Amino acid sequence: MFSAIYFAVASMLSSPNAPEITVSQILGGRWSEAANLLGRRAEADAGLKAEATDVQLLGDLQLMTGRLEDAEGSYRRAQKLLQGSRDELRILSCRNTGWQALFREQFSVALNCFKRVMDEAEASAEQKLDSLVGMTLVLYQLGSTQAVCAQLDELAACAARHADARWRALEKALRWDFLSQYDLHRADTLADHVYWRSEAVDFLPLAASDIHAPAPHAHCASLALLADRLRYLERLRALAAGKALAIDTMEPHVQWVRQLGVAEYRRRVNLEIALAAVAASSPNVAEAMLAQCEGASLQHNQHARWYLDYQYCLAKVRQLQGRIQEFSQLYGRYAFASMRFVRADATMVSLINSLTSQGRQSGADDISARLPGKYRRAYRYMMENLDQRDLSVREIATHIGVTERAMQAVFKSSLGLSPSQLIRRQRMERIHRNLTDDGDSVTSVLDVAKKWGVQHRSTLINNYRQFFHEAPSETLAR
Repeated sequence: MFSAIYFAVASMLSSPNAPEITVSQILGGRWSEAANLLGRRAEADAGLKAEATDVQLLGDLQLMTGRLEDAEGSYRRAQKLLQGSRDELRILSCRNTGWQALFREQFSVALNCFKRVMDEAEASAEQKLDSLVGMTLVLYQLGSTQAVCAQLDELAACAARHADARWRALEKALRWDFLSQYDLHRADTLADHVYWRSEAVDFLPLAASDIHAPAPHAHCASLALLADRLRYLERLRALAAGKALAIDTMEPHVQWVRQLGVAEYRRRVNLEIALAAVAASSPNVAEAMLAQCEGASLQHNQHARWYLDYQYCLAKVRQLQGRIQEFSQLYGRYAFASMRFVRADATMVSLINSLTSQGRQSGADDISARLPGKYRRAYRYMMENLDQRDLSVREIATHIGVTERAMQAVFKSSLGLSPSQLIRRQRMERIHRNLTDDGDSVTSVLDVAKKWGVQHRSTLINNYRQFFHEAPSETLAR
């Protein structure tokens, strides 16, 4: 996915204390070199705060380069080393889990994590901008065109308030990237692309002046990574418009992608060029690019979203070559897989609507993903017994066979919350959800609280006001 490019820039802009050489390596696309250098620094540095910063950025680089398990380990280590407040730890945990979920295509978890960061009053401007970038990329992966436009507008507004103009450059590059992808997918030759067209049917078309606006090169001059991406996209658009020679001008970018060594981005570039070639009725170019898609023949990849474009392009190549029987078979497989993803995405519509509005979401739970495997059992037990007024940390710890102290330490280092704080927070969120649900008939605020194990009015009001900055009766009155 092209998410890696924008993640790399957002990570760098969110790390003001990053070594100058690391910044240069990230913007120059030398990610493996940067990861190796930071790995050595993290091992050699005895200063806990500095080491936490290095290990955090190391985790980002590992995630960019597809080393997902290594990244998870680095993030956990960075969170343990962080010498900050519980608020800082909680925000960092949400942020790290959100990006990991995006790269694992766990989109509901990613959206919830990024939204939690946005809702945190203590989150820095950089952390909120970073999360807006993440939310935009998730929504693009889901084909949610209208939601992407809304998030880009919010990102633009936040970037305009930041002193570092490079955030504005990132937003403008991401917007132009999205417009280029949108323009490519709406080509007449690709009208039977079920996945993208199924969402675009209900989308109010963007103005032609927006779609065909020039690339924002002037804004991205200081960000080589984005400047290169924009030049490549200009040539991609030219290829899709039928300018066959554009494929030759894209070769420097294709060569750089090979040197980058990131399989996911290399595959994404190959598929983008293949789609543009199909749009231009150039089957030979498309077939050559498809042949370079690593792992396309592996059975397990048939459930990955990128495989939709691979199947579609291969089917269209056969159609353009006049091999109609092969086209019918391949297109049938593509259509079946595409509809599976369309149905899966449909279940996320309410979540997307809530996450892109001002309201608090009630979607998929992301907290479990932020805990080590063994302690996810503790969290599940906690949620299953949240309505029990006598639920205790000791009971939960006993259930999974650990000490209270061990459980306290893991929850604090992973979530920035103690188990008792998490119980309190989860109860308040459920009470809030019941009070704001139009389908629930509420006669007494305390009755709702008792349903979730909160017996005393003073406890309810104090805790509820801490989380929602108003009394529960005020919420109910609205």
